[in-house]
Amino acid sequence: MSFLNINTDLLPIKVTRATGFHIWYTSRVSNFHKIGNSPINPFLSTIAKQRGYSSSVFGNIFTLLLLLNIVVKPLTGYITDRWKCRRTVFLGAILLNGLITPTLYLVPGATSSTGEMSDAETFASLQFWWFAAVVTLRMVLLMIGEVLQETICLGILGGDTVKFGMQRLWGAAGWGIMSIVAGGAIDWYSSGLAQKDHLPGYLLSAISLIVDFVVAFNLKIPETDGPTTNILKDVKKVMKNAKVCVFLIWATIGGIFTAYIWYYFIWYLDDLATIYHPERKSILSSIEGFSLTIECLGGEVPFFYLSGHLLKRTGHMTAFSISFAMFALRFLLYSFIRDPLWVLPVELLNGITFGLSYIAGISYSAKIAPVGSEGTVQGLFSMAFQGVGASLGATLAGYTFIHLGSVMGFRLIGLSALILCVIQIVVNHFINKNRKLIDK
Repeated sequence: MSFLNINTDLLPIKVTRATGFHIWYTSRVSNFHKIGNSPINPFLSTIAKQRGYSSSVFGNIFTLLLLLNIVVKPLTGYITDRWKCRRTVFLGAILLNGLITPTLYLVPGATSSTGEMSDAETFASLQFWWFAAVVTLRMVLLMIGEVLQETICLGILGGDTVKFGMQRLWGAAGWGIMSIVAGGAIDWYSSGLAQKDHLPGYLLSAISLIVDFVVAFNLKIPETDGPTTNILKDVKKVMKNAKVCVFLIWATIGGIFTAYIWYYFIWYLDDLATIYHPERKSILSSIEGFSLTIECLGGEVPFFYLSGHLLKRTGHMTAFSISFAMFALRFLLYSFIRDPLWVLPVELLNGITFGLSYIAGISYSAKIAPVGSEGTVQGLFSMAFQGVGASLGATLAGYTFIHLGSVMGFRLIGLSALILCVIQIVVNHFINKNRKLIDK
């Protein structure tokens, strides 16, 4: 059924994407990064920084959290495939996230000083562990929702990757719109204060997730129609394919790059304003929110819309090559920028760096998955991208930021991305040239 060229049968999944989970990261979608998480997740680094936690401590937190992807996402896919309980688990994750998110605001600060705490002081603080526990629970619920959302969406669309990209853009649109709203609201609410008060972000996040639950409750969620007794056997068979193993390596590297954006981009902007342009501090949250809006509406939305057609022309592995090259360009541009306002046009590259590589990974996972094991294989990709990759990226970013500074940290990862892009192109050429030998 359609109305004004909008497929009303797909309307609930559009709204769910716009109001609920992504990817981030992002993901880094993250993804994944939807409305329910965009008012809080991008600002977590600033929230941690205001509490006196160092970049290395923040990196360690997210290293441990993202490593949970290695267990949570494949396990979620396996359990929901095996016992056909996608609906129950999906709805439960959304509702609990909506109820838990506001409690993060109630966690007291770990220090009353304006300086940065030492790592020893941080780990000895009860408030820090309270903060880390709430963030961890939110991340686990986000992981569960992310892997199920992609699987459910592909199931509704019958595995059509062209339509999948068009549905995925609604999540980017929701994230982009709410980012600027949340950033402006935080700046307004924090006017005259020494530090940003993120209460508007917490409230917007909680309300959006509750609305998401109501919408998702009315969504027709398909369970797998295939046999589910040999899922582990099917996955083992898939993993014997050399091309699949190489694909998971590229997914891991893509996750490393994405983590720099998801978890340290806001930290980097704060450094630029603090060191080079203090006059931007009063509107910094608005700049940060607007940068995320450009990432999503100007970058991700067009590429999600065109992703299916692009993948048919380039292939999945070439899409990763293009993504790596643009990551290198994006990081190197960051390393030369001094005014936070100049990052805004650079954020248009997000559609190629994150959007193209993520859609390539999701669609390739659906392509190689045996019948009945779709959720499990999607979980493997998410494990590589958002688990192993993003956790390594968070660690590397935290280490380089504290030892080199955020600007030089981006320059180093930019040069690394350029080298890895060349390696990736050479490896893909070898695989294509020796296709018959590798397929045996």
